[in-house]
Order: sequence, then C-alpha cells, then structure tokens
Amino acid sequence: MYSRIQLKDKKKFLKWFLQRYQMKRRESMWILNYLLNHDIVLNKTKFVERADQTPRGIKMATVGTDEEAFRFYKDGQEFDHPEQAFHEVRLNWHTDLYIELIFQDALLSPEYVSILEDNPFAKWNDQLDQTIDEEVDEAVDSFCQQEKRHQLLEAIDHALETQNREDFYSLANELKALEDKIDNCVSPS
Repeated sequence: MYSRIQLKDKKKFLKWFLQRYQMKRRESMWILNYLLNHDIVLNKTKFVERADQTPRGIKMATVGTDEEAFRFYKDGQEFDHPEQAFHEVRLNWHTDLYIELIFQDALLSPEYVSILEDNPFAKWNDQLDQTIDEEVDEAVDSFCQQEKRHQLLEAIDHALETQNREDFYSLANELKALEDKIDNCVSPS
C-alpha cells in the first residue's frame, strides 16, 4: 500500500534540513525554500532515492559530500542548471516532483527517513544483489521447515497422549523425511 507523507511532516523536515545543512549550490537552497513556502508544490513533491530514474527529478548535494552539486532530470534528459529546474518546478506545479537529497549519513537520519518514500520508478527491492535475494529465500525456507518440524513434534506428542499408533507412525515418518531434507540442505553433498 502506498503511504502518503503528510504536508506538515515535509515542512518540518525541510525546516530541520535547511537549518543544519549547506548546499553546494545556493540555488538548491532557493528551490527548497520555494517548496517550503508553496504548499501546493510541496504536496506534489516526494523525497526519494534514485531521482535520476524518475520522469521529473532533482538531485541536490550538501557541502561535505562527494556527489555532484546539482542535477535535474526530465523525461530521460539530464541538466545541471538549477535555474532551469526552478522554472520547471514553478511552471509545472501540478506534476509530481521527485527530490533526492544527498548529505552525510542521510539514511541514518530519522528526520530524513521519516519522509523518504519508495521511488515508483526504481524500487529499492529491485536493486538487491542476487546473493542477498537467494540468502533471504534460503532463510525463509529454513524458517518454514523449522516451523513444520515444530508442528510435527506437537502432533506426535498429541498422538502419543491419545495413544493413536497410526498417527504416531505416520507423523514420525513425515518428521524423519523432513529432518533428512533439512540435513541435506545444511550439509554439503
């Protein structure tokens, strides 16, 4: 489900950000201040990662980072003129705008993370390394197998308590097969 960040939260963040950070280009500060003072435009603004993947995005960096100071992206083209971006923002206030702010330890900042939205044009989970994806799949499979083992053990206990030999033998065989499967996954062949 898409969670929309409230306007008041975006304003609170921008005030916090502008008090603490100096942008590499002063025009970046102008754009952020413009957004802060124009609710209609700020409502259409989303703070994301990978703004270069959006139809209309801006990347701005603060002093102390290695990134380029300013980049504006529109319909697959890249520009480095903040004035052009400012006019684009001002004239097309009804169109979604995606902004990526680059500053020291951005993802460790609760203020930034609280207003950060998933980029619909470059989702974070599409960028995961394949080995991480495989490790997650293996962990989920392992968890499911351990959960199934736990359920079988409980069912075996119940069969013993009710003296149901048929269920006991059936469940014991199922448990043995599951444990063999678990052992084969853990042990190298």
